[in-house]
Amino acid sequence: MGLNIIRTDSVRDRALANSGITPPRDWGDVEQVRAAKLQEISAACNAAITAGCDVTLTDGSTGHISLTAEDQINLSTATQAVGQGAAGYPYHLDGQLCTLYPAADIVAMAQAATAHKLYHTTYYNHLAAWVRRCETVEEVAAVTYGAPLPEDLAANMAEILTVAGGGAE
Repeated sequence: MGLNIIRTDSVRDRALANSGITPPRDWGDVEQVRAAKLQEISAACNAAITAGCDVTLTDGSTGHISLTAEDQINLSTATQAVGQGAAGYPYHLDGQLCTLYPAADIVAMAQAATAHKLYHTTYYNHLAAWVRRCETVEEVAAVTYGAPLPEDLAANMAEILTVAGGGAE
């Protein structure tokens, strides 16, 4: 049985390390497992944000925008331009040719991106709080990105998103 635990841990260690996460030296130490779990959910949050979101344009069509750091800067620049009075701004939806979008579409893209990022950063924050209050390795291991939050955290997150004007994804 001991060999199976070592083999399982080494596979887990390799999978985490391949994802840029420092695996615990001792999988029985809740603090070490907690530190790895926080890295894991942070990486998942970042991946969810950069994967981007769908947006509905003023003509009713939909498209997808990625939200890498560069994409976020480009969208901020476009939003700033239309905020200063530009009637439109060149931008591109994923896989599409760059197009001159009307100001209303740039605003729609910015709103969708902001709501998407707000949702994921708020969700991560609540997942991290959940991980920090876990008392056992098993409880920590059970927390995964995308899991429903405990009732109190879910209620708090819903309140924050409602006040901020965001919504559930």
